[in-house]
Amino acid sequence: MTELLENAIASIQLGVEDYQSNDPRRPISAVRNFYAGVLLLGKQCLLNEAPNADPMEVLASKFGPVPGNDGGVVYEPKGHQTIDLTELRGRFKDFDLAWPDGDIGTLQKLRNQLEHFHSDTPKDVIRQAIAACFPLVQGFFAILDIDPASTLGDAWTIMLEEEAFFENQKTEADATFDKLPWPGLSNTHAWSCPDCASSLIRQVDPDNGEPWNIQGRCIACGKTLTPEETVKLIVEAEYGGEDYVAAKDGGEAVINDCHECFNPTYVVSDEVNKCLLCGDEVDGKCALCSTGLSVHNRSVNNSSLCDYCDYRMSKAD
Repeated sequence: MTELLENAIASIQLGVEDYQSNDPRRPISAVRNFYAGVLLLGKQCLLNEAPNADPMEVLASKFGPVPGNDGGVVYEPKGHQTIDLTELRGRFKDFDLAWPDGDIGTLQKLRNQLEHFHSDTPKDVIRQAIAACFPLVQGFFAILDIDPASTLGDAWTIMLEEEAFFENQKTEADATFDKLPWPGLSNTHAWSCPDCASSLIRQVDPDNGEPWNIQGRCIACGKTLTPEETVKLIVEAEYGGEDYVAAKDGGEAVINDCHECFNPTYVVSDEVNKCLLCGDEVDGKCALCSTGLSVHNRSVNNSSLCDYCDYRMSKAD
C-alpha cells in the first residue's frame, strides 16, 4: 500500500471519527479530513494508471518547459503544488477514467466556507454533505480494486449507516409534496435551502395540495420558506439544467416569469406548460393575428394578444 493511499484511508477514517464525536469543534475537522481523504483517494486512482511514473509527473498542478536532449523541450513539474478537485476531474478525463457518481461539490463549498469564514453550519448539513460523497468513495475504491469494507473497517459501516439515515430522511421529506399537482419530481437532491444549502426540504402540511399555500421548511437548519421561495427552488432544481441547455443552444427558455404572479416559476417543457406556483396556463390564439400564444409571446398587457399585435395596437393609439 502506498503512502498516499494510507494517508487517504487515515483521513477518511479520521473524518468519520470526528463526525461521530459530540465535541462541537469536531464537525469542522470532519469536513476537512473527509474531503482531503476523498481527494487523495482519487489521486491514487491516477497513480495506479501510471505506476512507473514519478508521482509529481502525474499529480503536479503546474508544468514548465525545460530543454530536452533532442534540441526540443520537455515539460516537468513546476513547484510542489498538486492538483485540486477541478484539476483532478480533468485529469481523470485525460487518463480515460470514468468519474464515479457522488456529489463532492457540496462538501467542497462547505470546506471552503469553514476554511475562510466562521460557520454555524448545522450538523445535519455536514451529515448530508459527507453522505453525498459515499458513492464517490465507493467508486474510487472500485477503480483501485480495493474492498472498502475491509480497508476502512468501522468507518465504512458508519458511513453506510449515515447514508441510510440521510436517504430515509430525504424520502420522507420528498413525500410531503406528493399531493401537489405537478409532474413527478426527479431531481430533489438538487434542492438547496437558501440558508444552509441542504436538500432536506419538507412541506409543513403534507396534506396541502395547493402550490400557492406551500410552506416549506428545511429539516437541517429549520428555515421556513414562503410559497414563492419553495416553488422557485424546486423549479430551479428540476428544470435549471434544461433551461441552461436551451439558452446555450439558442432555444426558448424553459423557466420563465409568469405573467400572472410575476414569479420565475412558469415552466415550458415536454411534460409541463404552466406556472407551478399559481397554475396559470398560456394557450389559445392571438385575437388579431391568430398566432398561437405561449408564455414567450403573449403580451403582458393584454392576455388575448401576442406581443407584436399589442405593440401595433399601442402605436395605433
